[in-house]
Order: sequence, then C-alpha cells, then structure tokens
Amino acid sequence: MRLRPSLPGAHVLVPVAAGLAAVLAGIVSGIDPVYGILAAVGVAFVVVVVADLSAGFCAMVLFAYMETLSTLQGFSVAKVAGVVIAGSWLAVMTSGRRDVRNPLTERPGLMYLLLLFLGWTAISLAWSPDRGEAVASVVRYGLNILLIPIGYTAVRKPDDVVRLFTVLIFGAAIAAVSGIVDAPAASMYDVARAAGTAGDPNELAAGLIVGFWVAAAMAVNRHIDARVRLAAVGVALLCLVSIALSLSRGGLLGLGAAALATVVLGGRWRAPIIAAVTSLTVLGTGAFLVLSSDAARARLTESGGGSGRIDLWTIALRMIDAHPVRGIGTGQYLTSSVHYLIRPGAFQRGDLLLIAPKIAHNTYLGTVAELGLVGGALGLAIVFASGRCAWLAIREFERQGDERLEILARGFVVGAMGYAVSLIFISENYKKMMWIVLALGPVLLSVARRAGKAADERSSVDAPPADDALERREVATV
Repeated sequence: MRLRPSLPGAHVLVPVAAGLAAVLAGIVSGIDPVYGILAAVGVAFVVVVVADLSAGFCAMVLFAYMETLSTLQGFSVAKVAGVVIAGSWLAVMTSGRRDVRNPLTERPGLMYLLLLFLGWTAISLAWSPDRGEAVASVVRYGLNILLIPIGYTAVRKPDDVVRLFTVLIFGAAIAAVSGIVDAPAASMYDVARAAGTAGDPNELAAGLIVGFWVAAAMAVNRHIDARVRLAAVGVALLCLVSIALSLSRGGLLGLGAAALATVVLGGRWRAPIIAAVTSLTVLGTGAFLVLSSDAARARLTESGGGSGRIDLWTIALRMIDAHPVRGIGTGQYLTSSVHYLIRPGAFQRGDLLLIAPKIAHNTYLGTVAELGLVGGALGLAIVFASGRCAWLAIREFERQGDERLEILARGFVVGAMGYAVSLIFISENYKKMMWIVLALGPVLLSVARRAGKAADERSSVDAPPADDALERREVATV
C-alpha cells in the first residue's frame, strides 16, 4: 500500500516556529540587548494580535500616549506594531467569516471619504516640490487612516469598548505621570513646562483632554467596578495636574470647550454636571493662581505672539492664498515655508522658517495649506462623519437602556470635542492620537448597532405569538 505524504500539523509547526523565534531573539540579543528585548516583545505582540485583533487595537491606543517611549534608538516600535496589526486585519477581512464587520459595506460613506482623502494626497505628488517628503506623507497618511477600518472590525462587543477605554485612561495616566515627574528644564521653553511621553507640552495637553473626560465618565459610572472607578478618579486628577503643568493655552482652551460641551450634551445628568464643572473650574483656577509661579501665570495671560505660532499661521495663509484649490502638496509645509517669507509684513520669529523650520502648528490650516480647499473639505467631512457616528451611538445606547456605555460614549465625545479645539494650536496630521479619536466614533456606532440588533432578536424570540398574547388578554378581561 502506498502512503501519501502529509504536511506537518499545527502541533508540529507551532513549536518549530516558536523555537526559531527564540533562537533569532537570542542571536539578536548577543548583538545588542535592546534589540533582543524588542524581538522578544515583538514575537509576543504578534501572537497576541493574531489571537485577538481587539487587543492589537488597544495596543495602538496605548502607543498613542507613549510617543517617545515607543521609539528606541531611532526604531519606532509603534510603526512596526501598526504594520503587524494591519496584516492581521487583512487576514481577518479575507478569512470569509460571516461575523466579520466590514466597514466598506456597513459604513461606505465614511470609507469612500477616507479613500478620496488618501487619493487626493497621492494626486498632490504631481505638484509637490519635494517628491520624497510627499511620498513619505502619503504613506504615513495611509497607515494612520487604516486605524479607522481596523478599529471598526476589531472592537465588536460592549466589553471590548470598556476594555478599550480602560486602556485609554491607563495610557493617559502614564503620559500624565511622566509629565509631572519629568518636567523639562525652563531653558527648553520660556518657562518649565510638562511634555511627558508626548514630547511636546501642547500635544501632551491635547491627548490628556480625551483621557480626562473618559476617566471622569468612568469614575461616575455606577455600572463599572468600584476599584476601577476609584482608579479613574486618580487618573482624572493626574490629567488635570499634568495639563496645568504643560502651560498649554491650546490645552486649556480645549479643556474649557469640552466642559461647555459636557453641559450641552449632559442629557438627564445636566444639573449635577453643571455643579461638578463649576466646582472643578473654581478649585482648579484657585489652585493654579496660588501654587503657580509668576512666569507660569504670565505665559497663560500674555500671548506674546504664541512663541512664533502667529508667524507660522501667516505662512500657511500665504500658501493658501497662492494655491487655494490644490495646495502646495502633501508634506510640503516644512520645506516650502521659506519661499513664502519674503513678502510685506513683519515676522518676529524668522528663525522658525530659516534656521530651524517648524510645522504649521495648526492642523486645520496646515491641511488646507498642503492639500488646498479640496483636501481641507475632505478632512473636515471625515471629522464630521466620525462625530455623527459617535452621536448616533449615544442615541442608540440610550434607546437600549445601556447606561454604562452611554455615559462612556458621552465622556469620549466631549473629550474629542475638546481635542478638536486644541488642534487649532498643534499639527497632528500624522499622529496616531488624532486618527484613533476619529476611529472611535464609527467603533462606538458599530458596537451599539450590533448590540441593539442582538437585543431586538432576543426580544422577538422571547415574545409570545400574537394569538397567544391576545387569548391571554381576553381571559384576563373575563
């Protein structure tokens, strides 16, 4: 009898693959221990992501708060992790499973907007002076945009949402603590300011706005475990302290805008929210005035041109004036800004354009300057589409009576609105934080719709037939 050759099964391939990975990690460790640690962590991360895509997306949320910690010796761990998660997502999408949420069929409008935006950035290669920077910009946009469909597919259940927000406030706690205990010297800025793991005070404050409001929503949520709620109270306080230490005007304006949004979107909790917001505002302002230095108070009350930010905005406006429809090309602000300097009008900080060129420090102006009114309109459409998804999710959770997720969704939405205001003062086009915030709107709506559909199916199954119900009502009447 002739035997057919057979391929080794998973019980053979998995140990062999694990052994090869261990040998590779050992070799790399002999060359450089840092790379050995990265290799070991990378292998573990791949295993986790392949087993649970939701865990991989949670890891990206954590990386968004650990900008400086995720880069070791010029090696970006977050970028490699993003590629791994993207590959795992593609494998899930092509697996043929019926339970996979496909954003292209369920949210086609948003997906087409993302494709149009990415397509327009690619088209701008045709008129971009620095082709290398333009290609890098398109790639960075593409990888960040993928976070939206990945999140939509990965986060499927209400418990996934709770876990995701728990990871978010954990990352915010790390960023806040790093800003408090490791503040840079005053020589780096006009006064000592917390920068934390974001590496920039304004970016730290912007990210912590989202962290604070999600932590606050979790702290007041009676459907969350008491120990988690207590920890959330601590995280919220840490976020407030770190935002104050950042001395970020944009961060404080964003925090104030989120506070107003909380009152507007408070729903049936509006009265206690007004009391809480008023108390925190009075106590926080009083504590800052009493404990802060004269230099810190002066920085928040005396604009002084925004440390050159007004000059950077002026350059962006000149770019828009020169190329209003198409823009100067994606990724071109940094290399092209010097060409818009020699025009009438005084500049206080020409060094920001000549000696050490800076980005636009305004996400909206920078986008329109590089991608024109077409790209700017597409970008705003993505923002509004994501916000609409988040609002519909709140309404759906409210309809279902799911108070736990409704409160968390409301907290996230007001935090996202404050973050959107802070984008006036920073350029976040390529930052994971911005694209994760945009991703969470569709994610919440997907979970809400899925949970609502499941609840409706259960109620239809449990409901008695119409004839039986009518007969019981007639008997009760008799």
